[in-house]
Amino acid sequence: MAICITCEEEYSDKRKALGYVTCLTCGESEARGIAQSRAHAKLCEMTPYISGSLAQPDSLFEPRGNDRGYGSNIKSK
Repeated sequence: MAICITCEEEYSDKRKALGYVTCLTCGESEARGIAQSRAHAKLCEMTPYISGSLAQPDSLFEPRGNDRGYGSNIKSK
């Protein structure tokens, strides 16, 4: 029987032959940690952040000389 490098418990020689140096329990907890850190990194990548032109939305549009807004086309009596 092989010895786990994390908890020092015995585990199957077949698992050791596959290249694993930890028991199934320790290997699963390590794999969960890796999966969570990868998911966190991807979510951080996808999360938008405000910078540059997004912080100043008015800079996205071109100014027009005689554009006075919506109510400017309505004639008063």
